[in-house]
Amino acid sequence: MQRQQGVALVTALLVVALAVAAAVAMAMRSQTDIRRTSAVFERDLSRQIALGGEKMILQLLERVEGPDELLWDTCRSPSLPFSVDGVEIQATVENMQCRYNLNALAGADETEQGYFAQLVDRVGTESGVSMPSGAQLALAVSDWMNPETDDPTYRLEDPPRLSGNRPMLVASELNSVVGMTSEAWAALAPYVTAYPGQESPIDLERSSELMQEVFRGRAAPGDAPWFMRLELVAEFGERRFFQCSMLDAPNGVVVLREQTACEP
Repeated sequence: MQRQQGVALVTALLVVALAVAAAVAMAMRSQTDIRRTSAVFERDLSRQIALGGEKMILQLLERVEGPDELLWDTCRSPSLPFSVDGVEIQATVENMQCRYNLNALAGADETEQGYFAQLVDRVGTESGVSMPSGAQLALAVSDWMNPETDDPTYRLEDPPRLSGNRPMLVASELNSVVGMTSEAWAALAPYVTAYPGQESPIDLERSSELMQEVFRGRAAPGDAPWFMRLELVAEFGERRFFQCSMLDAPNGVVVLREQTACEP
């Protein structure tokens, strides 16, 4: 009898332990599902709010004729805070005329390549970073975007790859061009951008001193394109959601939108 009672007690304890373990697992799974659902909801809500903020900035830019009519006199605006349904949003816009458009090197002549080469060499000198030769990099970028060239250098890599054969969508594609390094990109990133078209007007009043010195003698296009880069940061407690948009300011068009922080 005593042995049977002992076996019954052990069996009961095992059943209770299994029930507790199952209950704990269900509770943990429920908490995980709740957190996952909350994260998805916050992400979707932040995306919709960011799209609303994007439209607000586009409406603001459509009312002005150009950078000279903006309320700030620098390339990058101060942080523009606003709140939507209790969600705090920080917006920052940057004038891309303060940077060099890498797509200007698509089919560029030696003169245009020379300006970019000078920019690369000056950045290397002032930053102390080992940079590829400006002339060689300018030619490599032009070849990277040229659909009629197929540089065998990329095919010989492991694994083999092809050049872009198209204009760049984002400036960080420069990292894929032969000769570039992560250190060189980090030094050059604040001075370059990528937007549609082969023109790259430089704002000689607002851009950095280095940009002004390099491009001072360069003729400005008559009807200069004006692109702005918008970074939106939505805050949910300790969570932050980013959106980066390239805006065709005069036409009120979003050229590119990414759910990430903007490049340097």
